Amino acid sequence: MPEVRLERMLRVPADLAYEALGNTLQAIADQEGPWRGFALHVSLGDLHLPDVGYIAVPIQLSVTKNPEGTQSFALSFKAANLSAAFPEFEGTMGVEPRAIGECALFFRGVYELPLQLVGKLLDAALTPNVADRSLENFVDEIGAACEARVNQQEADFARYHFYAKNLR
Repeated sequence: MPEVRLERMLRVPADLAYEALGNTLQAIADQEGPWRGFALHVSLGDLHLPDVGYIAVPIQLSVTKNPEGTQSFALSFKAANLSAAFPEFEGTMGVEPRAIGECALFFRGVYELPLQLVGKLLDAALTPNVADRSLENFVDEIGAACEARVNQQEADFARYHFYAKNLR
C-alpha cells in the first residue's frame, strides 16, 4: 500500500487552523453548503494529455476527532461512485504549531489501489502518480480553505470591535 506524508505551511495560528480544519472536514463529510459534491481532482496534464481541463472524482469522507492532546482528525475516504475502481485512503490530517502565527497542515496515511495487481500495473504504466497528485491537490485545497476561514473570522472580529468601539 502506498504511503502518503504531505505537509503545507499555513500562515494562521494552529489553534484557529485546527478549528477551521475540523469544520471544513465535517462539512465535506456532511456534504454541506459549498462542500456538497466535493471531489478529488487532477488536471489532464497530469495524465499526459493536453492540459485543458481536469478530472474530478467525488468522494465520501468519514472524519473523527483524535484523542485530546493532538490537533488531528482520523479520516478515510473513497469514491462516491464506482468505489471499486478508485483508491481508498485512510489516515490522519491535522495541524502542528510552528513559528508565531504559523502552523503546518499535515496529511498522513495509506491508500489501497483498486483491482489489486491489475490496479498496480495500471498505476505504474498509464497513470503514474495520479493518486498522489490528487492527494496533493486535496491538501492544497483544504489548507487554502482553513486559511480563508481563519482570516475571515479575524476580519469579522476586528470589524465588530471597530464598530462597537465607535458606537460608544
